[in-house]
Amino acid sequence: MLALVFASPIVIFVLYRALIDSGWGQLRVSARQLKFRYRGANDAQKAVNKAVAKLEKLRAKSDSVKPRLVREASEALDDARALCKIAEDQVLIAETHVRNLIVDEYPPQQHEALRHKYLTRPG
Repeated sequence: MLALVFASPIVIFVLYRALIDSGWGQLRVSARQLKFRYRGANDAQKAVNKAVAKLEKLRAKSDSVKPRLVREASEALDDARALCKIAEDQVLIAETHVRNLIVDEYPPQQHEALRHKYLTRPG
């Protein structure tokens, strides 16, 4: 009975590692990471849209707004665009990783269905 108590965590750990190291487990982890990257890219795009709206609003009232505020809003827009570009690059990397796992770990007849399932950008 004592051996069962000590052996149970080891067996559970070995099963967990076998599941994570399998092709299916790797795809699930990569797909979760891709979903996280999609969300980050969407948030970055929203920040760009917000910065554009703020800058347009300030430029529309440029005769009554301090030039420093317009300059700061313009710089904030540049920063938001740079962060959006980084987020989009991270999405491309995550998509490539998922695509490579699909090609390496699954038979060709499943590729299209898996690509459709995991590589469709949420709208």
